[in-house]
Amino acid sequence: MRSYKIVVGGLLGAALFTGCFKSTEEPGTDTGIKAQYYVAVGNSLTSGFQSNGLKASWQKLSYPALLAKSMGVDADFQLPLIDSPGVSRTKVGGKNTTPYYLDSTGKGITYKVFDSSMTVSSLLLNGRLDRPYNNLGVPGASTKDFIYAYDSSSSQSGNNGFFNIVLRGGVLNNTSMMRQAILLKPTVMTMWIGNNDILGGITAGTVIEGTTVTPTAAYTAMMDKAFDTLMTETTARIFVANIPSITTIPFATTVPTWIFNPATFMPVKDTALKFGTEETDVKLVLLPALELIKLGYGIPDSVGHVAKPLPASVTLTTAEVTTAIKLTTEYNAYLKKKCEDNPTRLTLVDVNTLLGKLYRGEVAGLNGKYPLVDATGQSAFSLDGIHPNAKGYKEVAKLFLEVINTTLGKTYPMPD
Repeated sequence: MRSYKIVVGGLLGAALFTGCFKSTEEPGTDTGIKAQYYVAVGNSLTSGFQSNGLKASWQKLSYPALLAKSMGVDADFQLPLIDSPGVSRTKVGGKNTTPYYLDSTGKGITYKVFDSSMTVSSLLLNGRLDRPYNNLGVPGASTKDFIYAYDSSSSQSGNNGFFNIVLRGGVLNNTSMMRQAILLKPTVMTMWIGNNDILGGITAGTVIEGTTVTPTAAYTAMMDKAFDTLMTETTARIFVANIPSITTIPFATTVPTWIFNPATFMPVKDTALKFGTEETDVKLVLLPALELIKLGYGIPDSVGHVAKPLPASVTLTTAEVTTAIKLTTEYNAYLKKKCEDNPTRLTLVDVNTLLGKLYRGEVAGLNGKYPLVDATGQSAFSLDGIHPNAKGYKEVAKLFLEVINTTLGKTYPMPD
């Protein structure tokens, strides 16, 4: 494989591969599958996604895998394991790429492009499992995808190849994530969905309600359908995680709005000297801007560089941040009330508060900083600035387990 330096970005970008699964059976056919104790549904945060990619060693440290081990059901807890070196959502020249990793100097972020002989399907270790996986988290999945999508072409983006990996199209009769979870007849379910309904606009640097982000009315209508279906067609106790605020993730909090030295993150003159930007009233500069800043973007001639404004794709205005925060607040208020209105079936897991504590440094031994600017080595986040690393996912698992133990009267041990 060939190695490339990268710009940190495109986290919800190009597809992986387009599957060739076909089926003539009707979607949702009951296969008589044995009931499972625990099933997890969601997106990349459920799958164990790190550093813009997925691979077996990380999947085995996902919060659902840790929960399954604590609950003693890990022997039959199946995951769509992707062999090393793993695969990302980014493509180069039509070829798949690996997740991010640090180069040999430890200063830069790199990925590798697959040789033509290596395919994603060849890396999937248990693709012919004759039932749905227990961890059904699909990176990039939206709320609409949870209900309806069953492969790359039916996903909301129209090209998300992770659906082919996790849901396997016609191999399981073209059934959606929700329908596959129902087929497993779980006793316990964890559900973390809706993040990408807001995050998609954030990573694109464009937050437009109804275009790049999902309006609250549309989100709640889809979630009502999802909850009603799950509560009608399963007996599972469902533990529902809420939506983290963008103001707590390194992707949005790492890069200052004032001009700084990228090597030290110290201001060039003072914090009143702002970057030049295409947009006015910029509130946040996003992580992908780092590489552009090193090339002189946003830095005026007065401090020795050619003036190239930072493009709108790597900044968020005050209005855009306000919209994202408003939607997050509204989504979370809905989830809280939905759980309160259905106390015997739905229980809220407040992950948003946990990430806020990480951001403020209130979790012992961990913080919410971007790993490359964290001198303590205690960052809970991976190299993409959005997804946790192994330490971060363990904290998420602990929170889920605390709520599960309290709700079900269990004494499952915390992940070690």
